[in-house]
Amino acid sequence: MAEVARDDADQRLRVDLEVDPADEWECPIVSQTENASDVTVNAVGDECTVEVEPAGEEGIRRDRGEVTDDCLCRVFQEFGYVPHVRRVEAGSMVVTSYVDDRDAVREIVTALREILDRVRLVRLAVVAGPDSTEQATVDLSALTPKQREGVELAVVRGYFDADADVSLGELADELEISKSALSQRLRAAQAKLVTDAFEAADD
Repeated sequence: MAEVARDDADQRLRVDLEVDPADEWECPIVSQTENASDVTVNAVGDECTVEVEPAGEEGIRRDRGEVTDDCLCRVFQEFGYVPHVRRVEAGSMVVTSYVDDRDAVREIVTALREILDRVRLVRLAVVAGPDSTEQATVDLSALTPKQREGVELAVVRGYFDADADVSLGELADELEISKSALSQRLRAAQAKLVTDAFEAADD
């Protein structure tokens, strides 16, 4: 898989996550509607204001909420990053953030998984900044669920890093599959991602 890392001080990673809130989570984003095409969140300190445009409806719904310890916004605040909620689909939120490196991705995903029912890494892209053109993208949505599960775990655990301290066997144990099965999944996923990257470059 193509290396996704910072080449210089100006480059950052764009990370797209799909998250499911916990049942007891009282977030005004999802309490307003199950599906939203546009979401604006302003979280300052312990309070947040939310503007949600329900999908297929006219008008904007506004609400206020509290930024608690089990809040998505709190997690991003703790690491010094800002979550951009792009949309809500069937109660699941698609969140984008711009972070410094893959270590930040791992830290955020790990922290979110402690408070949310589901956190899925959807895409990673190297950018020169939030308003700049993406230079390299890893889109996991093209993979099968099992391939994506393997690649996501490998990325989050740092398996692809040059100084990786996690083995294929450890990842396989975590997924409760054999090393050979995980190796095959990762090879197939890498082949798919590389092929898609070259096809995108030719367009």
